Amino acid sequence: MRIVLILTVAVVGQVLTTAALLQQSQSLVPRPVLKLIVDHPALAPYLHPEVVGRVPLMVSDHLLEPGVTPSKFGQPLRIVHDRDVGTQPHLRILSFEVDGSRAKALVEYKVEGVRVEFDLRSNSHGWWTVADAKVVAKKL
Repeated sequence: MRIVLILTVAVVGQVLTTAALLQQSQSLVPRPVLKLIVDHPALAPYLHPEVVGRVPLMVSDHLLEPGVTPSKFGQPLRIVHDRDVGTQPHLRILSFEVDGSRAKALVEYKVEGVRVEFDLRSNSHGWWTVADAKVVAKKL
């Protein structure tokens, strides 16, 4: 009985440690980084502001840090709770991983069937820039 209890505690401890590590690897996207993403030329061909329902640009709050909301197409982005976006056209940050002064963001715009990976760098003052961006998936 004592061995089972010790093993159970060890397994639960390992699960909690793994969960904590997974949470640490996912950072929240700062609003200035969101602005860099929505304004980047790699994403521009897919946004289609001329299509009804695409302006204001809707963004899921998934992995999004609170703060000032940037604008696109002359209007503030429409930040919506991830659980409430449904099938409406919206950008969603799938992942944001920071490693020191480098970060990678994977952004999905499902209505256009596209995913774009952003490679970001920050300087000594904490200002981010996009070092590279590429479409990694089309027609999901």
